Amino acid sequence: MQDKYHVFMSSKVAKVKRGPVETIEGKGIKIPIYYSPIRGVDSYQLSFYKAGKRDRERVASLEAGRTRAKELIEELADGTAHIAVFTPKQTAAVNEAVEILQPTRVSLTEAARQFAEAYTLLDGDGTLTEAVKYFLAERNKARLPSIKFGDLVKLFLENIEEQKKSRRYRLDMQARLNKAKETFSGNVADLHATDINLWLKEMKHTSGRTKNNYRSSLATLLSYAREEGYLPRGVQTEAEFSKRYDGKGGEIGIYTPEKLHTLLFKIEPRLTPFVAIGAFAGLRTAEIVRLEWTEVRFGQKVIEIKASKSKTASRRLAPILPVLAEWLAPMRKESGRVLVGVHDEFAIATQFKKAVDAITDKMGKPLVKIVHNGLRHSFITYRMAILKNAAEVALEAGNSPRMIFEHYRELATGEEAKDWFGARPDKERLATLEETSASTREPESDRKS
Repeated sequence: MQDKYHVFMSSKVAKVKRGPVETIEGKGIKIPIYYSPIRGVDSYQLSFYKAGKRDRERVASLEAGRTRAKELIEELADGTAHIAVFTPKQTAAVNEAVEILQPTRVSLTEAARQFAEAYTLLDGDGTLTEAVKYFLAERNKARLPSIKFGDLVKLFLENIEEQKKSRRYRLDMQARLNKAKETFSGNVADLHATDINLWLKEMKHTSGRTKNNYRSSLATLLSYAREEGYLPRGVQTEAEFSKRYDGKGGEIGIYTPEKLHTLLFKIEPRLTPFVAIGAFAGLRTAEIVRLEWTEVRFGQKVIEIKASKSKTASRRLAPILPVLAEWLAPMRKESGRVLVGVHDEFAIATQFKKAVDAITDKMGKPLVKIVHNGLRHSFITYRMAILKNAAEVALEAGNSPRMIFEHYRELATGEEAKDWFGARPDKERLATLEETSASTREPESDRKS
């Protein structure tokens, strides 16, 4: 009958002072036998763990040691065999691991095997938990109903229409998401943060703040997709993982006095108040759109921007400089909106761009290139060049003195400012404006509102 124990012989001679001369192994337990003479008399010592503590036994001969080692293996093999292999600290770790695995009904050996295999496959690229989360997310995507990006945009816009979101919000989302549709056309579940990052990066001459606005619109759209079951629930969308940009704007862009002159004299007459008020009073686009003739106080030489119509939700008075009064006089009315038939800043932005693009030379080359918020930026810049007082300009423009001082100071000379505010209309242009005003009637819907 073959011996059920394994005997590991030392390569040293029997009588050595260090290291076991033999190791008896069986049932997962190893018991080394050491040569340990006493006063010159041969003696051997067995080393093993019992009840978590190291124990020793001495025998007279190697043969006796072998016999006793096998007996000890039988005695220790009642469930505490691991004690003979691990230190107390290792034993505690093993017990904890077994307890953690108990709900899974997976053995410690099987868990270690699967982990080692997965760890090798990952090759250092992330953790096993991250890999599992990614796998589950991809599997969940495969089980979700698919929808094309364009179809999702259509559903979303219909949804915010039904919820009666503000017109400004609806037009804002419509403009940005329709632009996104030009790039993204596949299934929504396949859209990745890297795709969004590339799209935003390719927006040339666009501020970080504007890019963040597009990113925010996509995040809103994908959140809606998640709510509707087109993306996994409880998981961040790819838009949320995409890159945020520095919200600070770049350099302030302004028009030259020559470009302003071209705009005032060549743009279609009905848009002249928009250009003049922006250039000579510095109102924001949204504020001009909401402005009514009753708030243009020629007698007091001020334009009242009510708190309800101001971006900062605070009332202010902008000056009506002599040059502005001359441009507005032929189009002045007792009541109604200054910009007839325009209800929001997106509509005027579209109309203004179209009108500016139509101002060309004989070769069809545009004479003026639109500058974002250029009229307001120009007013503040040239006004600062004349007054040289950030606090006063800030009060007129509805901005902070610090903002004015940091971004608009010393961008233009006094001579340039005089040319800017010296762009007065001639008799021919005044006649055209008066004729246009006489033929322009306010829509019934505007009069009622």
